[in-house]
Amino acid sequence: MSLKSERRGIHVDQSELLCKKGCGYYGNPAWQGFCSKCWREEYHKARQKQIQEDWELAERLQREEEEAFASSQSSQGAQSLTFSKFEEKKTNEKTRKVTTVKKFFSASSRVGSK
Repeated sequence: MSLKSERRGIHVDQSELLCKKGCGYYGNPAWQGFCSKCWREEYHKARQKQIQEDWELAERLQREEEEAFASSQSSQGAQSLTFSKFEEKKTNEKTRKVTTVKKFFSASSRVGSK
């Protein structure tokens, strides 16, 4: 048998097996070509970056929610003021109607018509 027939299978170069960071250890395809040490470092960096981005997003959303709440409170105050003016007008109108009706039935209006 020739040497060529004994080399069946996939041939991988030695440099393709080494860690992508070049630390000298062998990489693993499950860890995207990194050795276990470098994979932990890369994973930790990526995780910390994601945590930082999540915190920044949470803070931004919290600020936006507080601003929206503050603006809704100020508009509710304006609505409350508008509603109290409405109630005041309604009370005045009701009082005016009652006064008008009382004038029709009061004794002074009967005396004047005789």
